[in-house]
Amino acid sequence: MNYFLGRNLLPKLLAVLVALILWVFVMNEQNPPVEGTFQVSLTNRNLSGKLVVMEAPETVRVKVRGLRNAIAGAAGRNFQAYVDLKGLAPGQYNLPVLVQLPPGYELVEVVPDKVDIILEAVQSRQFPVEPRLTGPIVGQMTLGKVEITPKVVTITGPQSILDSIGKVLAPVEIRDRTPAFAQDAKLFIAGIDGNELKTLKVEPTQVKVSGVLESGTITKTVDVKTVLTGNLPEGVLLRRVFTEPAKVELRGPKEILDRLTAVSTEPVPLAGITKDVTREVPLQLQPGITVARKTVMVRITVGQGP
Repeated sequence: MNYFLGRNLLPKLLAVLVALILWVFVMNEQNPPVEGTFQVSLTNRNLSGKLVVMEAPETVRVKVRGLRNAIAGAAGRNFQAYVDLKGLAPGQYNLPVLVQLPPGYELVEVVPDKVDIILEAVQSRQFPVEPRLTGPIVGQMTLGKVEITPKVVTITGPQSILDSIGKVLAPVEIRDRTPAFAQDAKLFIAGIDGNELKTLKVEPTQVKVSGVLESGTITKTVDVKTVLTGNLPEGVLLRRVFTEPAKVELRGPKEILDRLTAVSTEPVPLAGITKDVTREVPLQLQPGITVARKTVMVRITVGQGP
């Protein structure tokens, strides 16, 4: 057996070598190296837990070289582009883009090869939580006494975003709620412009809201305005007019009371008044508005003219 293998060994080796060269030649002709360009997501590595990336490009363009069938079957997700943030402090940097390729590919270029990165320190701050009614009958209901547990939450994020927080709200869905209720509410962080801020960490993420729903009525304390009609007798001067009480608490629909700044008395005639008087005068109340006491005492002080 070894005799037959050993015979004509050199020609056999030459034949194998020629076959290998022909195979490489054919493969290069059928599957030659080509270049391809891919849009690749830009990530970061070694970012400190005390920092956050505030500004950075989302993608870069990566050109690679590889066999034609490998390039044809590749996509941007097959390659990794990143910036190394190890040991960096808050600030702005221009950093090189690093690329990690799978076997069989050669990097040709990255565009851009450097990117601007802004790093900001992460801070924590406490904010009070406010309830907010939601649902189709918001305009017909009001939230009476309410308790929120916990009353304060801790929000963590970049200082610039923390500074832009307007309110931390606990939405309360009032559809089909009983007068007394308790529910868990996921927090809504509103910016100064009212839009939601979604990139912040909140602890806890929800609170318990308990309260009482009242059917469309609220209370509001307003000034009492004295209405005078007619004129004092000749030679009598008006010195002073005041009411007791000077303010009253009204109760009624929110949409009406929101527009009221004062409530007027019924007109008080001045004719025939020659000396100081005190009169009990009814208040002018709009329909649906109530008050504990419907009258006030109006005191009118006069004097003699020259």
